[in-house]
Amino acid sequence: MNSLFAQLFTSLQTHIATTVPEIQGILPEMGQTEIYSNVPAIWPCLFIDFNNVTFTEILNQGQRANGELQLRLVYYVLAADGVTFIDTTTVMGYYEVERKLHEALQGWSSNGINPLSRIKVNTEVRSDAFRARVLTYSLDFEEYLPVSTVPGSKPQLAINVL
Repeated sequence: MNSLFAQLFTSLQTHIATTVPEIQGILPEMGQTEIYSNVPAIWPCLFIDFNNVTFTEILNQGQRANGELQLRLVYYVLAADGVTFIDTTTVMGYYEVERKLHEALQGWSSNGINPLSRIKVNTEVRSDAFRARVLTYSLDFEEYLPVSTVPGSKPQLAINVL
């Protein structure tokens, strides 16, 4: 994988699965809680996305990126009967999972990104039976393309002296 986002997702997935085993599924954000036909049985689960990333040019065909790592910690609020809400103890357990997730990520770094720093936490307003806590971390890194992939680049001239 050459994509920095793919590498970062894989590193995050491995790190979170190891340090926060209570999270049952760690997936890329693809709108799963907006487009669903049945309710999965993996709770809590975590959806990862990279948002609002802006780039500025730096030397040597590089770019500096600043953006946000967005983590949606999602759980289903209905009990097994599908009618009553889950109990308070279960909800408190989800808050503990959120705390443990933050402890695992605050200051964490991989693949050349700067250490993560939490910048906000929100609860999504939803009209279904999902509860989503959105944790957002600052995401900063530099990315350099190999010379062969830069448009207009030419191979370096090699001079052999006899």
